[in-house]
Amino acid sequence: HLTGVPPLAIAAGSQAAAAVLLALPAWWFWPASRPHSAAWLSTLALGGLCTALAYVLFFRLVAHGGATKALTVTFLIPLFGMAWGALFLGEAVTPVMLWACLLILAGTGLAGGLVSWRSGVTAHK
Repeated sequence: HLTGVPPLAIAAGSQAAAAVLLALPAWWFWPASRPHSAAWLSTLALGGLCTALAYVLFFRLVAHGGATKALTVTFLIPLFGMAWGALFLGEAVTPVMLWACLLILAGTGLAGGLVSWRSGVTAHK
């Protein structure tokens, strides 16, 4: 139904709808003491960078690459979770985890059409 609508408009509409729907629960569960400015800045950074920017990129990917290719981005979440855990938390990376990452990358390449299962060559689209 949204064919032809610019990705930025879809992302903005999604964010506005989320803000409206969360306004009443936010008011209902408002803390007794006023949140510190660092909490507000963190919330703005997470909302602006991690959510709003991600929505713009995602809907642009849907518009230009199609829904199937956009969906393959979610396959990479475990890979990045492992990488961030190792980088920021010092978590161990095991050989099994690395093999799993290779399997995830192979599946992502197959699902995204980068690799053909039958020929094993790159399929440019």
